[in-house]
Amino acid sequence: MSTRRYKDINLYSCIVLNLLASATGVDLYQKDFEEKIETILEKPGGGLTKSEIMHEIRSNHNMTEKILRHLKEEGLIVIERDERSYRVYPTKEGLLHVREFNKFYARIYAKQIEDHYRYVGLPSWYRKFKE
Repeated sequence: MSTRRYKDINLYSCIVLNLLASATGVDLYQKDFEEKIETILEKPGGGLTKSEIMHEIRSNHNMTEKILRHLKEEGLIVIERDERSYRVYPTKEGLLHVREFNKFYARIYAKQIEDHYRYVGLPSWYRKFKE
């Protein structure tokens, strides 16, 4: 019997949203974040390709598509077509969502998050709540 823990769509969504927040170079917990969010999102760059996301969540194409579709339907991300690929960007709602729920995710999914990042080190957003 495998000891590998199942990751549900909520955990994958948390990982993807935090990855996108990191790619924008934003500190989710900075002072006056909600007032600065529009300016932050207007800066060029910050998006990730679907391949980069798939690599980060260590998932196959179908699961990655399912997660991105879910996040898009919830209004937490925007997917734009580039010349040869797709780029994914967080929305204001996506950044506010992950900012609000990171502590909850860190508590509920602690074992799965630690397992997911065991070879590459825990992300800063998670370490913030484990200290």
